Amino acid sequence: MSTDRTVRAIVLRRVDSGESDRRLTLFTVEYGKLDAVAKGARKGGSRLAGVSEPLSVSDMTLAEGKRNRFVTQVLPVASFPGLRGDFDRLTYGLAYTELAAAVLPWESPLPDTFELLVGVLHALEQSAAPLPVLCWAIVRLLDESGFLPQFDSCVETGQPIREAQGYLSPTAGGYVVEGEAGRFVDRFRVPAEVLVTLARLVELESPPHRLKRAEECLFALFPICRAVADASLPALTSVRDGLRAP
Repeated sequence: MSTDRTVRAIVLRRVDSGESDRRLTLFTVEYGKLDAVAKGARKGGSRLAGVSEPLSVSDMTLAEGKRNRFVTQVLPVASFPGLRGDFDRLTYGLAYTELAAAVLPWESPLPDTFELLVGVLHALEQSAAPLPVLCWAIVRLLDESGFLPQFDSCVETGQPIREAQGYLSPTAGGYVVEGEAGRFVDRFRVPAEVLVTLARLVELESPPHRLKRAEECLFALFPICRAVADASLPALTSVRDGLRAP
C-alpha cells in the first residue's frame, strides 16, 4: 500500500512494543494479513486500547511510514463481549486467531477467509457447545490455507481406513497405514472413528451443534496445528491442557 487506506480488519495477535505501543497482526478484507503499529495503545485512556486487543474487528485507517505501517483512525465494528466474559470461550477464540496468524499468508486478500474468521468468533460466542465449533473451525482454516491433512485414506497407499486405531503423521500429511507408519517418527495413534469424523467436518458448511468425541478430535488436531504453524501456540495448548484436566 502506497497511501493511507481504510480497511476492515480483525486483530489476530498483539505484541507490546516500546514503552506504550502495540505491534498488531491484522487480517483485513482488502489486503489479507498485515502488520501495523498502534502507537500509544497501552497508555491510559488511549482510543486504540480496546480496538488493538485480539478478536476486535474495526474499520482502520493505516498510514505507511518509512519502516512501519501505523494505525491512525479506528471505528469499532465488533468486540465479541460474550467471548471476553467467558474464560473458556475467550481461550477458544484466542486459540483460533493465533493459528490463523501463523498459517495465513502475508498480504494475500482472502475475503472468504475473513468472513470465516468473523463467523467462527460469532459461533464461539453464541454456541451452547463451543468445542465442536473450534474443531470445525480449525479443520476449515487448515483447508482454506492449504494445510489440511488427508484423514480418510492413507497418504502413501491410498487405502481407506481399516484399523480400529490408525496413525496420523504431520510429516506425512495425514493418515498412514500401519505398514507405512514406521517411517514417520512423528506418528501418533488416533481412533478410526475420530479420523472419519475429522474428514467429514470439512464437508460441513457451518459448525455442528454436537460432535461425538470432540475432545479426541481436538487432541488429534493439536500436533497437526503445531507442525503447520511451526510455533508453540500457547492458547491452543491451554485448550488442550484444559480438556485433559480432571
